Amino acid sequence: MATASDQLSIVQWTEDGDGVLTGTYQAVSASSKSDGPATESSNASIRGRVSKGALNLTVDGLTTITGTLSGDTLILSVPQTNGGVRTVTYSRSTIEAYNRAVEALATRVSAERAQQAKAAADASAAAALAGEEQALAESVGNVPALTTAVQTAAGGLTAALGKVQSALKAQRAALAAVKSAACIDVFTRISDEGTAYGDLMTAEGDFETATADLASAEQDLQTEITSIQASVQSVQAQGGTVPNLSSVTDAAGVLRQSGATKTKATATVQSLTTSAEQIDTAANDLASRAC
Repeated sequence: MATASDQLSIVQWTEDGDGVLTGTYQAVSASSKSDGPATESSNASIRGRVSKGALNLTVDGLTTITGTLSGDTLILSVPQTNGGVRTVTYSRSTIEAYNRAVEALATRVSAERAQQAKAAADASAAAALAGEEQALAESVGNVPALTTAVQTAAGGLTAALGKVQSALKAQRAALAAVKSAACIDVFTRISDEGTAYGDLMTAEGDFETATADLASAEQDLQTEITSIQASVQSVQAQGGTVPNLSSVTDAAGVLRQSGATKTKATATVQSLTTSAEQIDTAANDLASRAC
């Protein structure tokens, strides 16, 4: 049997009375594959002759190998695919010893394969975590701008509410003018009230647009916050680094405030619209009874 760090081989033969050898060659070697180290085995038949310690062997009827046999030591000169010759020294052994050596080599290769697989998996996990950390940092970086968009939209909603309130005030003034107008001016004042009512309806439409803009900005911010919360849990579970989340906490507060503002403003506009309709009805009633 011949042993090396990455290869084992054994040669077995029987010899007849004329010095003719017949037997087998077996080998197991460790090799590198794309998916990690592995073992490969090979077998071949041998036939040859020994005379005064000199051997001449033919492997599988094709390759000729020469060597010397001295006591328990066999030295073979093995041709290589690159044209060179490699000297391999064999010592007397047993099949049991060869099998144990093969098992030990397989165990070592299996451990190396598992180690390489773990290293590759660890590297992949580290790269994935780094990607998650970067994505999380970018998401957190988006929060201030999204928060500002919500605040701006909330300001637009408040301004739109103010226009509705101003329009209702103008409509009330127009109704008062109708009530106090001389007979000749009644229809002019009623026309003014109708114009004021139309202005209020326009302002109410602008308010609806502002409400939709705020809802859209809120949704964008909430979506980012929800994504960040999920990413934080994932990164923390993997032992990664989480960036400062104070802007996210502040953003959640802004969302609560904008939601309250929207709810209150919507209720106010609904009440103002009802009042505007009542004023317009009253003005039309006065018109029907004008002198």
